[in-house]
Amino acid sequence: METVRFGYTPRVKLTSERNRRLRAWVVLAAATLAALAWIGVDGSAAAGQTAVICPELSGVLPCCGPPVAGPAAAQLCCPVPSTACCVTTGTSCCVAAGTSCCTAATCTQALTIAATPDPAPAGRSATITGALTGGTVAAQTVVLWQKLAGQATFTDVLRVQTDSSGGFRFTRVVQTNAEWFAKSGSIESPTFDESVRAAAALRASRVRRAAGTKLALAGSITPSHAGERVALEQLRGRRWMTIARPRLSAHSRFTVLERLADVVERFRVVLAADARNALTVSAVIVVRVS
Repeated sequence: METVRFGYTPRVKLTSERNRRLRAWVVLAAATLAALAWIGVDGSAAAGQTAVICPELSGVLPCCGPPVAGPAAAQLCCPVPSTACCVTTGTSCCVAAGTSCCTAATCTQALTIAATPDPAPAGRSATITGALTGGTVAAQTVVLWQKLAGQATFTDVLRVQTDSSGGFRFTRVVQTNAEWFAKSGSIESPTFDESVRAAAALRASRVRRAAGTKLALAGSITPSHAGERVALEQLRGRRWMTIARPRLSAHSRFTVLERLADVVERFRVVLAADARNALTVSAVIVVRVS
């Protein structure tokens, strides 16, 4: 082991606070060198070790405590802030050796939110997910607030506990467009607008008819859009053409009679987007003309 020799330290008369601090620095530096020599740390890459030196003097925030041996990578008094460290201490430095800094930025919490699928089909489930970040995130209560199309205010509808990483999940069966946001304590997520397609059904009285005869096409829209008009479309060439605009009955249904040509006919029904539902297109039905 290499012997470390310390040079002559001149006597300094302490006539001021500044001189007292200076002497403390000199004493600390000598003690540090002695400690490094004792543990065999020379600060070189070959040694594979360094030391953490955090002087605790008046006017200097207490960081890591007395000098200690550390790994090859340099250790700072205050490492990069970590979300795992969020104890409000009022300081910007570590409370013990090797711990992360607790700063105001570290403790800032936020909530995210998203939903899939979007748009969602009416009568099916939408999954709302998100995460709580910053500070303590595990086992925190998250409340889902909902406002459906036509409603004026939000209502809390579900609550869950976050998992170990702060994640949360809700499942809702949807019928109309909805707005959702999540809340944990005083922390609120942005509002997520969920679009919902209505369920549009279209049926033909028969799938085979003679040319020139009339075919009854009946359909329905769920949820109810009673009193609204839908577009009955027919494929002509490569374009869909509107051939009728029936009004939905009180039960949200319609019936249209269509005279058939001497070719295969394809039909569909379309509900335009409104405040309740997104643009909705039914499946195509095929009628073979003989």
